[in-house]
Order: sequence, then C-alpha cells, then structure tokens
Amino acid sequence: MMTKEEESQPMRRIVSLFFAITIGWVFCESVLRVLVPSPIFYSTWFTEGVHQRDPHFGFVFRPDYDGAMRNVDQVWMEPVRLDARGFRQSAVSHGRRSSSNEISPKQPVRIVVLGGASMGFGYGLADDETLHHQVAQRLPDACEIDLISWPGFTLGQDVQKLTQMLEPSQYDVAVVLAYGPDDYVHQSDWDTLDPPGNLTMIDSVVIPKDPAAQLGGDLYWNSYVVAGTCRLLRVPANLLAGNVRDLGAPQEDTANENLESGKPQMLLASERLKSLGVDSVLIVALPRQTGMLGPEVLPDSADATMIDLRQEPENRRFDWIAYGHYGPDAVKHLAEKIARVIESRD
Repeated sequence: MMTKEEESQPMRRIVSLFFAITIGWVFCESVLRVLVPSPIFYSTWFTEGVHQRDPHFGFVFRPDYDGAMRNVDQVWMEPVRLDARGFRQSAVSHGRRSSSNEISPKQPVRIVVLGGASMGFGYGLADDETLHHQVAQRLPDACEIDLISWPGFTLGQDVQKLTQMLEPSQYDVAVVLAYGPDDYVHQSDWDTLDPPGNLTMIDSVVIPKDPAAQLGGDLYWNSYVVAGTCRLLRVPANLLAGNVRDLGAPQEDTANENLESGKPQMLLASERLKSLGVDSVLIVALPRQTGMLGPEVLPDSADATMIDLRQEPENRRFDWIAYGHYGPDAVKHLAEKIARVIESRD
C-alpha cells in the first residue's frame, strides 16, 4: 500500500516541471528580446509609422513619411522620405539636350512607373539609386517620372492607385514593371480591390505574411518563444499536410504554365492605361534572383512595347540586397536598357 509521501511524488514532479518550463520560458524570452529587437524578429522592414489603414486598399503608405528601411541583408537604416501622396520622390531631369538659347523649350516628358512591388519601389536604395531616378538621368530630354509602386501591392492595385490618386491622361509614357507570378497569367479579377480585414501591424508597420503565425495565433505576435517554436514546427506540419508549397519555396511554376484563354495581367494593364489616356506603354519583364519567371517567349502586344530583361542577372555587374532585391549596380544596368527604349519611342 502506497504511503502519502509516495502518492504526492507525481504531483510534485508535475509542479516542478511546470516551474522549470516557466522559468526556462521567461529566461529565453528575456534573452531573445535583449539580443533581437522586435522589428528584426518580426521582419518590420521599415521604421515606425510607414503604414496606415485604408478602407479601399487595406493599407497605404503614410503621406510625408520620413523614416528608414531596415533589413539585415545589407540594408540597415537606409533613409526613405515619401511625398504628400505616400510615393517615393519623383525624378526630375532637365535633360542633356536642353539649351538656354531655345525660345520655347520642349515640355518635359511625363512618365509614370508602376508594378514590380518592392522591386519597383526600390527597397533598400537611396532616392538617387532607384530605378526611376536612374532612368531619368539617362534620358537625353527633360522628363518628370512619378513612381507609384509600393511593396506588397499588385499591378492591379497600382492601376487602381493611378486612377484614384493621380490623373492618368497627364502621362506620355507608362512603364509597367512585370515581376510577380500573377503578372504573367490571366485573372479576370486582376484589378479588383479586396482589402484584407486582419492585417497585422507592429508600430504602424504591416507585417509580411508568415505561414507560421497560423500555428501560434495571437500568441505568435506576443512571444518570441512561441513564434520561434511555430517556425520550427512549420516544416513538419506542412509535410504532414502534404503542402510542400508552404515551405517557403517560391511558387513560380504556376506562371510558366499556359496562359489559358485570357491575356496576362501585364497586357490587361497596358490596355487599361491606353484607355485612360496614356500615350504609350512600355512593359518591362524584370529579372529575379531565383531564376526566370513567365513564358519563355513573351506574348505580343499591339498596345505596348515589350522589353525582356529576365536574363540580365547573367551580367557580372548584377548585385542583390535585402533577400533578392536589386542593388545599385543592378538598377543602373536595368535603367540603361529601359531609357534606351523610351528614347527610341516614336
């Protein structure tokens, strides 16, 4: 027959284990929070206040934001200042051909750049290093280039921004940057606005989608230990579910399939821009660090000029920062190609 002391031993072990786990949890949580700032742990790629909620788009970039971009991969506190509409500063060039002797100088060419998400935005780059500034520096005639690309926004959303926040007919040229898988396939609702209702923000910065957060729920955003555990469990959880796509590998094969029965989004965007009064459209297929995306041969377009730059990373000057974003030398190389096509337009 068991004594009272023997009967109480399992309970003591459970209590001891509970206290040990609690102390270990608190210790790990404290050490991690000292060593790793919250913005880095949860990948807030901007300093506080860059985003604000919006009923149409879900969120937008805050007008007149003055902060910095931050990423552990060669981008640490790179200053960024947005204009009164939340866009990066416009590029203005007086051109190499302009002369003070001209009686009536030509009006500057008005250009708008959209698409490409964070690639078009120039994440990690100073203003004068961004693609639209580099293009402006290489055009011989005076020009004004507005950039409306935002990280996390699709090409269809950029077209909606153009119609709601600017006047499309003021532009002589629209440069459409094709980068993501959706840009190369047909979707009937490509420009439909369907803002997510559960955006996660830390210090008014939208957090990139993290599949591991589905395992931890609200605790994921409040505990480093829970978040780290969920990230470790995500791989076996996906394997058990047979969901290999969620392992973090890019879902690029879908864009290499047939274009089905409709036009890809980049062509739909071109047609929309022409109908809105833009004189000419240039579609630029951008390269990716992970390899070429989209059909081997780009589709023909009667409404736009196409330029395929997807093979350009083979150039030795191509550099990458912030997990696959273009570095300064890469942007210069792309800008040279784009400016040459704009210059040769009719």
